[in-house]
Amino acid sequence: MKKPRDAKPTPAQKQPTKNPSPKKQAAPNPRIEALEDIKLRGLYLHGYAITHDSAPIVFDTDEYRKLVDQFYKENGDLVTPAIYRACRENYEFFMTMVEKALNQVNDPDE
Repeated sequence: MKKPRDAKPTPAQKQPTKNPSPKKQAAPNPRIEALEDIKLRGLYLHGYAITHDSAPIVFDTDEYRKLVDQFYKENGDLVTPAIYRACRENYEFFMTMVEKALNQVNDPDE
C-alpha cells in the first residue's frame, strides 16, 4: 500500500497571490523640479552655442541672463550676491552652482 503524499496544492490549484501594492512615491518637490529645469535649460543653451558657432562660447545672451536671474531669485538662501555675479560671467561656474544647489536640496543633512 502506498502512503499518500502530503497534500500540497499543485501550481494549478494554488490561489493567486496578490501583488503588493507599489510604494507610494512622495510628491515631487517643486524646488527640485525648478532646479532641474534650470539645469536642463542651461545645458540646452550650451549645446546651442556649440553647434551654431565655432567661436569661443560667450554667454552674454538675454536668455542666459534670465536663467541666472531666475536661479538667484528662486534660491536666494543658497546663492549669495557674489555667486550670482560670478554665475553671470562664467557658464561652467553657473552650472556647478546649479548642481550644488540640487545636491543641497536633495540631501539637506550634508
